[in-house]
Amino acid sequence: MDVSNTSPIIEFGQSAANGVFGPNGYFGAFPFAGDTAAAPVATYDTAVALVLASPQVLNDSVHVTIAIDSTQLAPFNSSQGDSITMLPSNLYSIPQTLIGIAPGFRVGVIPITINLSLFPAHHQYGLPIKIVSATDVEKSNTQIIVSGNSGTFMWLFQR
Repeated sequence: MDVSNTSPIIEFGQSAANGVFGPNGYFGAFPFAGDTAAAPVATYDTAVALVLASPQVLNDSVHVTIAIDSTQLAPFNSSQGDSITMLPSNLYSIPQTLIGIAPGFRVGVIPITINLSLFPAHHQYGLPIKIVSATDVEKSNTQIIVSGNSGTFMWLFQR
């Protein structure tokens, strides 16, 4: 099978939003469970990856626009019989919604800061993110396909 002419696709890795769960019943950049309020740091700088899937790495820059997507919560709760609510904005920050993937690379990074010291004693939150669009900058802003299966991401927080 020759896939050399396959169009590139932008996607997230595995997450609860696309039906993938880890050994503890949830999956995200990493699970926060247990005593997050008494964590050794007040804030935690981390990231969520975007993956550029293509037969070969691109020699062009790619710009990916992301957004918070609260519409993921109701279908997730319905399918899981759960009651996850939106992670309040004071508990996280995403300073960029336009993410770059450099030429020759396949991964882009969405920087996220989690405010661990502000987490309440009991919570069950989700941080749903979606890929809005992706463009190949050097090819007249040619649109890159957003994955239909992995174009959304849900990071679950439970304590």
